[in-house]
Amino acid sequence: MRRRITTIAVTAVAAAAMALGTASTASAVGGGYTIRGHYASQADCQAAGAAGAAAHIWSPLFICKPFAAQPSVYELWVRY
Repeated sequence: MRRRITTIAVTAVAAAAMALGTASTASAVGGGYTIRGHYASQADCQAAGAAGAAAHIWSPLFICKPFAAQPSVYELWVRY
């Protein structure tokens, strides 16, 4: 039960960070996340994250953040 509550809380925090989009990559991503790819749009990044989660390649916790050096590119950060 504790693990489920923790997972829900982490998911809510990750969703809030993505919605706000104002936090830096380091503070929004936090520990335990690994970069998995770069995408041309937020929609492509979200689709790739959802597809990997659905295929059980990584957990349902993933974050798409603009790449600091090039804001038109999005990084997919996943949690295994």
